[in-house]
Amino acid sequence: MTAQNLALQLLEEQGESTDDYQGMCGELVDAIIHWLGEDRVSIMHVDSYDDDLVGPTVSWRYHMVAVIDGIVHDAWFPKIILPPLEYAKLAFPKQSLRLSFYGVDGSIEDEKEGK
Repeated sequence: MTAQNLALQLLEEQGESTDDYQGMCGELVDAIIHWLGEDRVSIMHVDSYDDDLVGPTVSWRYHMVAVIDGIVHDAWFPKIILPPLEYAKLAFPKQSLRLSFYGVDGSIEDEKEGK
């Protein structure tokens, strides 16, 4: 069974795409929280020690994604549906990253660093 990217599913159900959220990844995470409920979603903030995040098709200062039941759901990387560390390694393979995990209430849950 193939995992489904719930961020992408939400956009499709709303008739939207990532183009509607350019520069607003946090707004999409907020929409996912409202859609699925606070008890299922954590927020992961990704930033780089190397300046901007650079992936195969993106360049951002930072990125926020929804972590649902321990798996990252990111509409900008729809085929990478993995736990946070594995996601980060595939999405931003050449960078040293800091991953911060927050509860919906804004409290920090965990931080991880690595390359």
